[in-house]
Amino acid sequence: YSLLDFGDGKRLEQWGPHHLVRPDPTATGEMQNQKLWRDVDAIYEGEKGKGDWTTTSAMPSRWTVEFGDLKLIVRLTPYKHTGVFPEQESNWQWAREKGKGRSLIVLNLFAYTGAATVALAKDGHFVTHVDASKPALTWAKENTVLNALPADRVRWIFDDVSVFVARERKRGKKYDAIILDPPAYGHAQTGKTWRMERDLAPLLEDCASILSESPAFLLLNGYAKHDTAESFHRLLSGVLYSKTSHDQFTINASELSLRSQDGRTLSTGITARCEF
Repeated sequence: YSLLDFGDGKRLEQWGPHHLVRPDPTATGEMQNQKLWRDVDAIYEGEKGKGDWTTTSAMPSRWTVEFGDLKLIVRLTPYKHTGVFPEQESNWQWAREKGKGRSLIVLNLFAYTGAATVALAKDGHFVTHVDASKPALTWAKENTVLNALPADRVRWIFDDVSVFVARERKRGKKYDAIILDPPAYGHAQTGKTWRMERDLAPLLEDCASILSESPAFLLLNGYAKHDTAESFHRLLSGVLYSKTSHDQFTINASELSLRSQDGRTLSTGITARCEF
């Protein structure tokens, strides 16, 4: 993967052998290399969920892109996404580093197509992968097969995240590490909506209650316009202090970003990394 250029509300990316153009409201400023934009294989036109891909060359229905030792399946979806968020690569690496030296029981929430699941399962950890989208679960399972992971390394859960975590709390289940990658807004196939500003805090409280006695980490991502590193740090620290017995932890909150070939930075969200 490579972010080749961005500007005028678009990003130009290389995904394996293919060059794609996708709209991105944060891609402000001017395009830096007009020549690169002439060699494009597919362009997403229209608003997210209301647009479509226009291809300028023969495109496969799926192909594989490698991120280090991870192999991940890429597709052109109707919602402009490809199934992988490359800015998360630094989070995968961080989580793998924090998991060294022990076998973790990991809870991956809003787990989508499973890049973080694959990364941690590859290192021998046991992951409970939760998502409310059956197509995403199917895609994630394909990624685990592609990476030749043992079948018993991942527990697959098709459920609303908040409902599942509340149920795990009542069961007294515990996890050594929790990853949350919620959308700013979304809805399950049951019709239940997710709103970051309304639903994140109570979900974090439930997550805090199912951390084990010796947790390794908690990782939170956010993509809403009002999310900031400061707000994530304040929310997460407040929940952990009030809802757990853990008082020794470090939270580093910062912007998620991608760097283009010319060295410019494209902001893609917020991440908060908590280690115990």
